[in-house]
Amino acid sequence: MIIHDFQTGRISGAGISERIGLELMRLGANILAQFEFVGFSWIARIARSIFRSSRPVRVIFSKDCVFEYPYGDGYWGVLLHNKITYAPEIEPYLKAFSNIPYVFIDCGSNYGYMSVLTSSAEYGSKPTIAVEADRQNFQMTARNAEINGSRYTFRHNAVFSKSGEKVTLGGTKHEARSINQDIQAGHLEEVDTLALDDLSSWLNDQADNLPVILKLDVEGAEIDALKGAGTILERDCLIIYEEHGADKSHEVSRYLKDVLGMRLFASDEKRLQITEISNYDELDVLKTNPRKGYDLFASFNDFWIEHLGQLNNTEN
Repeated sequence: MIIHDFQTGRISGAGISERIGLELMRLGANILAQFEFVGFSWIARIARSIFRSSRPVRVIFSKDCVFEYPYGDGYWGVLLHNKITYAPEIEPYLKAFSNIPYVFIDCGSNYGYMSVLTSSAEYGSKPTIAVEADRQNFQMTARNAEINGSRYTFRHNAVFSKSGEKVTLGGTKHEARSINQDIQAGHLEEVDTLALDDLSSWLNDQADNLPVILKLDVEGAEIDALKGAGTILERDCLIIYEEHGADKSHEVSRYLKDVLGMRLFASDEKRLQITEISNYDELDVLKTNPRKGYDLFASFNDFWIEHLGQLNNTEN
């Protein structure tokens, strides 16, 4: 087992060849951090092709928070850069909400990273369910649940407006596979759909009417997912969603604001501060990189809007 202690950066259990590959990837991540890690996947591909290994890397964040990914992964390998916060627009806020009772629904969980965090003690041990469409990603989500004491639930489905349909998932990169027909390429597989309303029994098992944080990172299927989430949206619900930098129409934000009547909020990565998005020109200013996804918040519930506002009064 290759172990990476995230706090110290120490790597243990690696052979000589594996260690060289990991240090090469670490160097690449450190250099490319200032460029938002553009080009890191190329470095990871070289490292894993020359310094081969079939063993996973297990990252230790804390005693009850560990995360595995395949050696040489061109996406998660950036964690070798020990000063990184993987999701700086999300993680500090979820940590700040650790004392608030809520249920976390992780749509597009990939390898289960956010589910590992929210179900950990540091983040308040929230009841969590991870939903992932890609079979290989789902297996990693299940694996990360297992090594963290099976403390969160997981489902292998594509979130959609209706349950029980068959859709085709495609994409060349595991972190960007989608049921969006416009970007199908490379790896293809058929997967069953899940309407989020059909998670109501699981939600009710946690506690009646607990607030919900719904994370939507489903590569173009966000609006379809929201159309199947009516009962969840009737709760005190905070949505964390991704706006793609290349989408100049701000389609998801427009749906949330204009159709569902939600208020939109952006976070400051450097300070624990929240700013309301009052018009779409502000999104034009925010979304400077067409290759990047921007995480935003949306809600029409006073409960969550008040808690977001309270963050601006927090000293950091």
